Amino acid sequence: MSVRVMSLVWAIDLPDSEKIVLLALADSANDEGQCWPSMATLARKCSKTDRTVQAAIKSLVAAGHLTRIEVPGKGCRYSVHPQCAPEVISPPKPLRPEAASPRKDYPPKPATLTPEAASDKPSRTIIPSDADASSGKRATRLPADWQPTLLNPGTVAFDIVSRWEPGRLERELSKFRDHWAATSGAKARKHDWNAAWRTWITNADEFGRRHDRTDRHHDQNGRPANAMVRAGLAFEAERAARPGAEPG
Repeated sequence: MSVRVMSLVWAIDLPDSEKIVLLALADSANDEGQCWPSMATLARKCSKTDRTVQAAIKSLVAAGHLTRIEVPGKGCRYSVHPQCAPEVISPPKPLRPEAASPRKDYPPKPATLTPEAASDKPSRTIIPSDADASSGKRATRLPADWQPTLLNPGTVAFDIVSRWEPGRLERELSKFRDHWAATSGAKARKHDWNAAWRTWITNADEFGRRHDRTDRHHDQNGRPANAMVRAGLAFEAERAARPGAEPG
């Protein structure tokens, strides 16, 4: 859920059905306003029929509040961008000239040395173990309402997902959430969950291809093909060793 997007939706004047549908989409959206709920989910959230929700979406798209992109075999992707009135989002008022400039009617306070600065020891910068040194972003557990951002066309993850059969993306996303919800300790905290999701997609695709290659070397009972060959050779050798056995 994006509080920023929902605040923009609350600020605009819309008919009841359109507003409740746009609020339901904002409730599923990330901070960029992107989401991909199913029609059944939207109808259940809004307590409306599918036809009513579809009509509201059509009106919202025409009014410029919503963008709808249909992905064959994978449902629809929505981008919520409410067209607010100019007075809703107004720039901050400029400071008065006397408030913008520092006062000069009193002398500045003398600097107070901290114990660390007053000592002869060199100062040290301590970086918390759960913070990213490059961006300062803290590592967190996977939020319960987390939704991945849309994959960029041309990336490895996008090319992999485009080859998946319908429904696999949703299954992998469910397994991704279940896995990290059950994981404990430092491994369960990430700086960038979208990057972790892209890695999951790549690993899932590689695992699936290895599994397919393994299946091609097994018989219908699940035994390795080379084991079948060894069993056949052993049987022929045993039969040839029997007294009076005829060659096969």
